[in-house]
Amino acid sequence: MNRKKELQRQLGSRYSYERRLSDREIQKLRRCIPSDFSETTVASLLAGCLRLDAVLYRASRELLLGYDVYVKDDPDSPEWICYDSLADPVSLKEADMVSVLDRVAAERGLSYTESCFERLDGKEPKQNCK
Repeated sequence: MNRKKELQRQLGSRYSYERRLSDREIQKLRRCIPSDFSETTVASLLAGCLRLDAVLYRASRELLLGYDVYVKDDPDSPEWICYDSLADPVSLKEADMVSVLDRVAAERGLSYTESCFERLDGKEPKQNCK
């Protein structure tokens, strides 16, 4: 069984891959960069507590592709925390993104199924009574 199918079986509905822009749309944006262009997610791989986004971003006078890694501090949380940006060459193929996410998880001790972070509770804001 390949790794993609293994993760799909293990994570069920907590696994998904979405391609948001086609190669043609990416090339069109690169040829004619809109003046109001902001970072755009091109593809996203969600695997439990980890997410890998392939993003198109402005670098000087051109658009480049990069990867952003997101984590959850609680598996049930709807919110994602930006963990790192990678300098890896970007592939938008699902299997390639699975390989990148697997490597990052192994190198950094991250888990698909549980949080790897200690919870830090901040101070509660004081209520000013008048």
